[in-house]
Amino acid sequence: MRLGPRLLTALLIALGLGVSACGSADAPDPKPNLLKEYWASPAVKNDRLPGYGAAPEDRQANLAAFYNPDQLLSRLLSVFPCSDESASRGGGHFDTTCDLTSEVRGAVQEAGGDPQAISGRVALVKHSDGELELMTLFLANGKVVDATGETHSGLDEFRDNNDLLDADDVMLVPSDLTKTDGENQLVTVYGHTPWGGWPWLVGGAGALVLLLLFWLLRRSRHP
Repeated sequence: MRLGPRLLTALLIALGLGVSACGSADAPDPKPNLLKEYWASPAVKNDRLPGYGAAPEDRQANLAAFYNPDQLLSRLLSVFPCSDESASRGGGHFDTTCDLTSEVRGAVQEAGGDPQAISGRVALVKHSDGELELMTLFLANGKVVDATGETHSGLDEFRDNNDLLDADDVMLVPSDLTKTDGENQLVTVYGHTPWGGWPWLVGGAGALVLLLLFWLLRRSRHP
C-alpha cells in the first residue's frame, strides 16, 4: 500500500517515537525522531534514496510513492551487498555503491570476510551541527568495519572506539550491528561513548582547589 506524503509523515512520526533508546547515558532525552528528520530533509549526506537536493515536498512525494513507513525504515537500515556501479532503476531505487578502499578491503579480509563480496549497512546519523548523514558500515564474519578500516565487534565497541563520530552526534542503528537477517531492535544512541575521565578530572580539580584554599589559609595565619 502506498501512502500520500501527509499520511506518511504522520506515520513516520509515530514509528520514530517507537524506536527505543538504550538509556539516558547513551541517548538524549527526549530522543530525536531521526526517521522523521530524514523524511523531511532534502539534503542528507551520502543519501542512498532518490531525491537528494530536490525540494522537500518533491522528495517526500517520491518516497511516498514507493515506500510506506515500515518499508522505508527497513530499506534504510537493512543489510545490502555492495556494488561497484549504480544503475538507475526508477524512483524507488536504493543506491548500493560503496567506497571500498584498500583499508576497508584489508580489514574485511583480516576479519575473515571476502574482500570481493562485501555487505554494507547504514547508520542514520545526526551530527552536532544538525547535518544528517547515511554513514556506511561494512560487515565481515560477525564484525563491523568502518570507513577508516577499523574493526569493531558490535555497537558498543563501535561507540567506544570509532574516530568518525563525536559524543554529541546521534544515530539510529540496529542494536546488533553484525546481524544480517531476522528481527533486529533499532536504537537511538549517541555516536560515541562520552569520555569516562570527566569525574576524575572534576574530582582532581576540586581537590586542587581545596589544597590551594588550605595553603592560603595557613599563609594568612602564619605570614
